[in-house]
Amino acid sequence: MNTTASKGIGSFFGNLGPGLLLAATAIGASHLVMSPQAGSLFGFQLLWLVTLTHLFKYHAFEFGPRYAAATGESLIAGYMRVPGPKGWTLWILQAGTVAQGIGVLAGVVSIAAAVLFTFVGRMSPEFYTALVIATILGFLFLGGYGWLDFLNKIMMTVLFLATAVVFIPAVPPPAVLKNFVVPLKPPGSIPLIAAILGWMPTGIDVSIWHSLWTLEKHPELTSKGAQGARKLAILRLSLVDMRIGYALSFVVAAVFLILAALFLQGTDLQIKDIGFAESLAAIYTKQIGSWMYVVFMVAAFSAMYSTTYTVIDGFSRSFAETAATLRPNLRAKWWKRLYWGFVLATALFAYVVVVKVGNPVRLVKVVAILSLCVAPLYYGLNYYCVTRFIKQEEFRPKMPARVVAVLGIVVMFLATLLYAGSRLKLIK
Repeated sequence: MNTTASKGIGSFFGNLGPGLLLAATAIGASHLVMSPQAGSLFGFQLLWLVTLTHLFKYHAFEFGPRYAAATGESLIAGYMRVPGPKGWTLWILQAGTVAQGIGVLAGVVSIAAAVLFTFVGRMSPEFYTALVIATILGFLFLGGYGWLDFLNKIMMTVLFLATAVVFIPAVPPPAVLKNFVVPLKPPGSIPLIAAILGWMPTGIDVSIWHSLWTLEKHPELTSKGAQGARKLAILRLSLVDMRIGYALSFVVAAVFLILAALFLQGTDLQIKDIGFAESLAAIYTKQIGSWMYVVFMVAAFSAMYSTTYTVIDGFSRSFAETAATLRPNLRAKWWKRLYWGFVLATALFAYVVVVKVGNPVRLVKVVAILSLCVAPLYYGLNYYCVTRFIKQEEFRPKMPARVVAVLGIVVMFLATLLYAGSRLKLIK
């Protein structure tokens, strides 16, 4: 291969990062639990949700790296500049970070532990929950995530290829494609619809982490070392990075829903409790062979472990950065202490929540609905930041992007109202 071309490709992949972290966060509970549950319960009828969530939530996530590249600051700093009582948005964000930091971590830990329990099965679910949390704390403390991240990418590739092998021979008829664009609301589906809208591809608060990851990946943005063309190049690379992860999320979500509709609907294999991984594994073993059981379990656990690591790191960074933005005198001495204090506190409380709730599928749905409730606010704040605080025209979102973003905010708000109406028995 041409040496120059090799260096160019190596440089491109070397610069990828934050968008793949987004994918690592996304391809987890919403794909391994909610997509298959939608397919097993309602067949192909909720495929439109995969399209809707990825289309209308796209700009919420895109605004993270866009704002960071254009301004050299995170969305948290942008929130601080929103008019009104000083810091009001950050106090809301901090309260949400604490609540979601515990809830979301509990959700993803419970799924990772459930996969491990199903696969190994020699100890209690509580033991595997503690094991997952303890090892992730170890990786965070030692800073040894690099090789684990590399291993996770290999396992994700294996899972993706295995899923393709199962899916290609079983591609549904073309008539099914209409379900990607025709909204249907099967009886009893509102809670699941709300959960999917809240957590697919992931919670909108991840856009805040994405802005922090972008600044960490490109420190010249904060040191004012990047100007003009360089900042625009960073933005373009960040968007390519994100779109790769986002497209992967869309494909995996759609395929898991379709596979569940084809192979799980109407059977005893359901996605409803700690045995969900066994039901998913059955799809692969029946179509490929019993040897695929181990491959699937390892790949699924790898995906959830990566998600758990990213979640605990992301929420902790957000908490420490928000506190330091509200109280700048804390940054130099207290940022790391705030980060580690949040890591340890959320890990402890998340463990308690997992043990108390017991059912990982139910826990994930509850947490996903909570994410939906804060989605309109975070989406609206992201929109305000990129349209009001970015001065250079080439960095500002174009009019079509603004229209889709506004529609996305409306969709998230209406979905929250829909769920509230169902809980109050006003909507069936």
